[in-house]
Amino acid sequence: MRPPPKLTSPSVLSALLQAHGIHLNKRFGQNFICDEHAVERIAAHVDPKRGVLEIGPGVGTLTLALAKRAPKVVAVEIDERLLPILHEHFATLLHVGLMHADILKVDLETLPPRLGTPFDVFANLPYQITSPLLDQLVGARHLIHSAVLMVQKELADKLLAPVGGGQGSSLGVFLQAFAKTKRLFNVPKTVFFPRPKVDSTVFALFFLPQPRFTCDEAAFFKVVRSAFNLRRKTLRQALIQSPFLTLSALQVDQVLAKAGIDSQQRGERLTLEAFDRIARHI
Repeated sequence: MRPPPKLTSPSVLSALLQAHGIHLNKRFGQNFICDEHAVERIAAHVDPKRGVLEIGPGVGTLTLALAKRAPKVVAVEIDERLLPILHEHFATLLHVGLMHADILKVDLETLPPRLGTPFDVFANLPYQITSPLLDQLVGARHLIHSAVLMVQKELADKLLAPVGGGQGSSLGVFLQAFAKTKRLFNVPKTVFFPRPKVDSTVFALFFLPQPRFTCDEAAFFKVVRSAFNLRRKTLRQALIQSPFLTLSALQVDQVLAKAGIDSQQRGERLTLEAFDRIARHI
């Protein structure tokens, strides 16, 4: 079996896709990384003792680098047109498994027999599935040690912004309530094929044994979503007008007073501990 072609070469990748009659689908967010240095920097975060779930292997560029380091790899690809390429590249790699599936429909509870627990996750996430995929990973955090993810830089900036600093998002609060986050490095748009319109960022999540709040989980996220849903209004008005809560103005005033929170500040300025206090009094 001859070695796979140099998949980090745009010309080689273009010829490979053309040979298989594949025109990349924007719906799947198919922008393949074509930079060996960036691939190696991502793969360097593999723990040789843990299995790896890769989401969206594409033609297998990163998968092959992961497979050099991880004891087991399961790659989940939604585009059936890429399967022949992947099967060819993985033919001699008996510790690499391939699943043809939409990752959002995969029950992650079925993976431990194939990967062991906890396993790690690697992915280059299309913008349109980032939020539901992060929600899925948080829901399966008891199975996952860490995740190394690449997303659009603008989105990463919001996800990784310090909670309470005024630059974050409800999704970022959600993520940081369950995991330690770490920005690893930025990836310029020039190293992708086809070239996207924006740069990307690679960051890591390390799931915590316990979340950074003590109240009921549903109440916590109703408060967070309420605070960011009307982020230009005061916290008091955001909670009163929230479609996620059913509190009167009097009830909101009582909750904020008991929690010791200034009702005139904006929700984006609240710390995780402040969100927790408010939710405990609702």
